[in-house]
Amino acid sequence: MAVSNQSTQYAYGPRVDRSSIPSLYPPQTLKPYTPPPTGIDNLGIKSTDTFVIVGVGEVVVNFKGFVRVARSEPTSTDWNTSCVYTNMFEMCMRGQSEEIGEVIVTLNPDFLSTGQLNTPFGDEELENPSKACRMAVGAFFSVPRLGKVLFNKEPLILTIDDVKTIPPAGNPGAGLIHRMLPLFDREDPEGTAVAYLTALKFAMGTYITEEEIQAIKDGYHPA
Repeated sequence: MAVSNQSTQYAYGPRVDRSSIPSLYPPQTLKPYTPPPTGIDNLGIKSTDTFVIVGVGEVVVNFKGFVRVARSEPTSTDWNTSCVYTNMFEMCMRGQSEEIGEVIVTLNPDFLSTGQLNTPFGDEELENPSKACRMAVGAFFSVPRLGKVLFNKEPLILTIDDVKTIPPAGNPGAGLIHRMLPLFDREDPEGTAVAYLTALKFAMGTYITEEEIQAIKDGYHPA
């Protein structure tokens, strides 16, 4: 796997050099149990996040948006033994709540959000085993009504099981959170946590167009 020379303050895992790999938009055909060539996947995403905010209480927000994920070349052409490394390098999700108004989730540029898809130990000898996908993410949660941008210092782990195609478009997943993930105020990063992320369930969508991505960046809430 190529390692890029892009500078990032901290990387949760291996970097994928995306300087010369194709950016993939619809239409795309996904082949089950087949390691794909390298590429950048431009995918829709939906997520339901539960927060506990100091001074506000519990807030549930439904998000919709997109992610852009760079994939390495598979380590092997054999599905059972191959591993694919991933870097999520762009994200924008928008949601609304009665309690705190709009919430916009983007990536924290101080961290490189990385992951991999591989076959769980012990399943390599099965016929067409499912793969497991995980990614460690650093994010900003912008809440204009509160005048705050929140961020996580500990990585948020996104997981998808039962993966039969790469990318796992259309698959449901979950955020691995042990009871609560502290969120801090970007303006007071060394202060105490001002909110906690307590639950996260998401679903990866299918490929979306450049125009759809730009519309979400500009403030459009996809249906």
